[in-house]
Amino acid sequence: MPKKLERDLQKQATAKGLTGEAKDAYVYGTLRKTGWTPKAAPKAPTKRR
Repeated sequence: MPKKLERDLQKQATAKGLTGEAKDAYVYGTLRKTGWTPKAAPKAPTKRR
């Protein structure tokens, strides 16, 4: 995730009066609109027999 853009969006969300989940949703949604895609979470290793 572009860290500088994320910080700027968090500042904008705070200026708009958003907090908590609403702030997170604003940042996430705006990043998605710019073309950013989240990386897939790593899968837990499986035990081999």
